[in-house]
Parts: sequence; C-alpha cells; structure tokens
Amino acid sequence: MIGLIFDMDGVIVHNNEYHYLAWQKLAKKYNVKITRKYYREKMNGRTLMELMEIIFDGELDKSQALSVGLEKEAIYRELYAEHREATKGLIPFLELAKSKNIPMVVGTSAPKENVVFTLDGLDLRKYFVGVVDDSMVTKGKPEPEVYLKCAEMIKREPQKCIVFEDALSGIKAGQRAGAKVIALATSHGREELSADLIIDDFSQLKWEQVEALLGV
Repeated sequence: MIGLIFDMDGVIVHNNEYHYLAWQKLAKKYNVKITRKYYREKMNGRTLMELMEIIFDGELDKSQALSVGLEKEAIYRELYAEHREATKGLIPFLELAKSKNIPMVVGTSAPKENVVFTLDGLDLRKYFVGVVDDSMVTKGKPEPEVYLKCAEMIKREPQKCIVFEDALSGIKAGQRAGAKVIALATSHGREELSADLIIDDFSQLKWEQVEALLGV
C-alpha cells in the first residue's frame, strides 16, 4: 500500500508571497536584510527556530528568538487570512485519494498555530491521518526527519510514499527519506526543480501518474 505526504506552505496553500511580505515587515522593524533571493534559496522550508538563528546570526537567546519568530507568524496570518484558499485542484485530489483509502499526512516546518490556521481554517484536517509540525522534529529540512516521521505515522515504508513539495530544501528532504517527490512550481520555476514529477498545481496531476511513480 502507498502513502501520500504533503508539505503545507506552497503545496496545500499557495502562500509563500505572504510569508515573504511578513518577513519584510519583520526585517524592517529589526533592521535586518532579507532579499527575495535569500528567502527563496536559504529560508523556505526551514523551521522557525532555524530561521531565527540564520537571520539574527545567533544574537537572540531561545526565548527572544521564539518571541520574534511568533511575531512574524502572526503578521503572516494577518496578511494571508483574507486570501486563504487551497491550491488549485487539491481538494478533488484529496477526495480521490480518500476514496481509494490511501493514508495521507502533512509534514511541515510550520508552527502549530499556522497548521491550525491553514488546515482547520480551510476544513482540510479531515483528509489527513495527522500532522508532523516543527515541534516534532529536531532537524528541519533538508534533513529527512520530518518525512521519515510522516511515513511512520501512516505506517508506510518511505519508498512507498510520495512527498509533495515546493521548496528546494523540502525536495531534498523527501529524496533523502527515500520517497518519490512531486514538486509544485509555486515557489520556484520549473527549471530550478529536480524531482520525479513537476506540476504547477494539482489540477495537472492524474492518478495514473501517482501509481506509475510507485510502480503500482
């Protein structure tokens, strides 16, 4: 039996522009520089505490880093709230997989507050066995820990799973876990992505392609 593992930001929702805008607001307040290129290549896919370490170069203690990080996430949720929607074609695809009794799980670098904001805000949690969020891993992407834990949660071997990702670090994490990876070109151009299959959104994905990737 196969399993499906979904990253959240950039996969379940097409929201990375709003994360970038939130980082820009935070950067202005704390006088740090975050370019779009740096965000796309170095930040996207990492856990919040890893990002605090990178951006502030270790100058914040753990409590300060958490406080500033949660401030950024609150800004993001405020910016994105009125625009929140599932990626094109996602819900029909989830319904199809559910009808085939395929277990599905979310593996994300996002904090729990953002998981609630997205999955519960869009009534999507009902499709998933569970969620592995940033509080449940010690090493963020591109390390494979999050996706190995996802496979364990749905009781599937990683080699029998497909990971849906948009971030370069997340694609590497899925590959290192031993899973097949379908990349969504929501955060990067197709020419930047290296995966088993590349799609713009879920409306382009046929179930036969899923089965073919896993040799079903």
